[in-house]
Amino acid sequence: MKKLLFLAGLICFALLLQGCSTTTVTLADGSQEEVSGRLVDLGNGICQDVLTGQMWQQTRSKRLHSIDDAKDYVNTIELGGYDDWRLPTVAELYDLHLFFDIHENGTCQIKTKGNYWSDEPDAEGRVGSWEMDENCDPERQYIPKQAGRVRVVRDVVK
Repeated sequence: MKKLLFLAGLICFALLLQGCSTTTVTLADGSQEEVSGRLVDLGNGICQDVLTGQMWQQTRSKRLHSIDDAKDYVNTIELGGYDDWRLPTVAELYDLHLFFDIHENGTCQIKTKGNYWSDEPDAEGRVGSWEMDENCDPERQYIPKQAGRVRVVRDVVK
């Protein structure tokens, strides 16, 4: 867990140094919009990271109690004309929180509070939440839970 927090801290530092300027994006209806921040609401239930192209589901599933239920949800969802969604990693969920913590969420509004399922390439899926440190430090810590929701993510190949 300490390694994960260290990596999350490095990501946070890198994002703060990098910042994000205004970017022109194409929305789902084909129109173009200039946005400031890392995330843009595409207008079709998807928010997209303007730097990486990664897409996030804006809404979330109902509460699910097993990794099998979470994976079933992922395998049946079609959103924005795409069906190649996946569960995010714990680090990706942290990044999503970070965009909102440092006000880089652009035009995107996503409810990040709560427990979410994740899946790691080298481990079994798990559920938990990124919560603010009890000492009011500006850092989050990952807390394992028993049940949670799914917010799918999609990698865009450039």
